[in-house]
Amino acid sequence: ADLPPGGRRPMAHAGASDHWERLWASGLAKGDKFDVGGPSATLLGALRRLDPVSEGATALVPGAGRAYDALALAASGFARVVALELSPSACDAAKREIEASGHPRAASVEVCCGDFFRHTGAYDLVWDCTFLCALDPSVRERWAAAHRSLLKPQGRLLTAIFPIDASRPDGSGPPFPLSLDLLRRLLHPAGLHAVEVRETLPASEQHRPGGFSGEAETALAVWAIGGLGGGGGGNGGLGGG
Repeated sequence: ADLPPGGRRPMAHAGASDHWERLWASGLAKGDKFDVGGPSATLLGALRRLDPVSEGATALVPGAGRAYDALALAASGFARVVALELSPSACDAAKREIEASGHPRAASVEVCCGDFFRHTGAYDLVWDCTFLCALDPSVRERWAAAHRSLLKPQGRLLTAIFPIDASRPDGSGPPFPLSLDLLRRLLHPAGLHAVEVRETLPASEQHRPGGFSGEAETALAVWAIGGLGGGGGGNGGLGGG
């Protein structure tokens, strides 16, 4: 098969599409298509409700893109943030973005070009935003099990549930439409339960990729190992540890 621009063959893992590497390798601009152009408004809203981050706390961002969100997590106090990406071109773009940011905590972000399903580590927080929706539905149970294995005992999985679009059939993607009920069906068998759910977010906290023009909505849910409950309000104990 022909190599993408730049001459590098995209990496592959279960459920991944080379569609994303082709877009990155073609010179995806900031704020174009799925690139937000800055941190997700959904994450920034969640960080405003975050408990003070414990000293030495760690975070993981799978499918990190240009690492906007990884930088935001570092700025909020996480000592080490891993921006994990499958696409080599996206990894290069993330490194350039981090360097260009000039942020005093930029050194806390580590760009890792690799396979989510082979990644190892133990994190206080994992932020999943437009990662699940990019994966083929056939690997969703593996996605849930991998998240469970990457959390510390008191860790939290924070998910931006996007796109929520009832007008689209379940199999149409990527990106594939998501729902809170779908995530519950995936994460509960893996031992993760919601400790905070915000099904209705204000416009200021809706996730909006730069090229987005549809009607899809965003929900936010925080998951813990063996956690109980799942109503609105509360901060889910996102203080690291």
